[in-house]
Amino acid sequence: MSLCRSLQVWEQTGRPHSLHLEEQRQQGQAGGGQLGGGLRYPHTAIFWVTCQQDVLNQRVDARVDEMIDRGLVDELLDFHASYNTKRLANDILSSPDYTHGIFQSIGFKEFHEYLVLGEEDRQGEQGKKLYQEGVEAMKLATRRYSKKQLRWIKNRFLKPPGRKVPPLYGVDGSEPEHWGERVREPALQVVEALLNDSIPALQPLNPPGTDLDNTEITNDKSRHECHVCDRVIIGAKIWKAHLAGNRHHKMLKRQSRLAAEGTGIGTDKTGQQQNKSNE
Repeated sequence: MSLCRSLQVWEQTGRPHSLHLEEQRQQGQAGGGQLGGGLRYPHTAIFWVTCQQDVLNQRVDARVDEMIDRGLVDELLDFHASYNTKRLANDILSSPDYTHGIFQSIGFKEFHEYLVLGEEDRQGEQGKKLYQEGVEAMKLATRRYSKKQLRWIKNRFLKPPGRKVPPLYGVDGSEPEHWGERVREPALQVVEALLNDSIPALQPLNPPGTDLDNTEITNDKSRHECHVCDRVIIGAKIWKAHLAGNRHHKMLKRQSRLAAEGTGIGTDKTGQQQNKSNE
């Protein structure tokens, strides 16, 4: 995707993408970073309406129940029947691939066992059991997706490696009956303070100075190659953060396990091969 974008920039401007990025960094020396310049507009702010995890789980479950009440399963059945008709007409005998296309949507995989039943079987005890299992599986998948969204927000705005981000103000929406005092009023006070060029009483979750040293990151163009994740990373601090990340550790454990089961060749934490017979 990054290569495609670089080609688009070259076609549209006649200049390498790297030159545009360097200009952004130069123009944003006061607040830019490795991934670009400073913010385009002053006094920018983001409001994050948060809630306690148990409250979020309850809201997610209620949302799934509402979707089902409004005909979600009927839509899945209609699509499944239409899809199977076309699939059989084209002699496609493989099962749906839940990693591509529309089948990635939450609901298809969770209700699969129920969807493949005949109409009469869906009305029986087995059908009712599979239906309820599909409901619970969909709620679980949706809760997991909500946690993934939370991680994205935190990684994007609270842990920006060399990226200037707007201040993120958290307001608690756990109790709707207190919306005015806990969400609306604090948000309005922040907006009013920014319009008056003053400091809001509510502190942002990412106050200035808590992110990585942008100047140091901008000047650090050291190249690091991770053989485990098959990635090239620029900058020592970003490289260090990558090595400490959960994704890297999962890939490292998987590679080490496969190596132990096969060739007996392990890896160090950067993915370099180590012959265990020599240890």
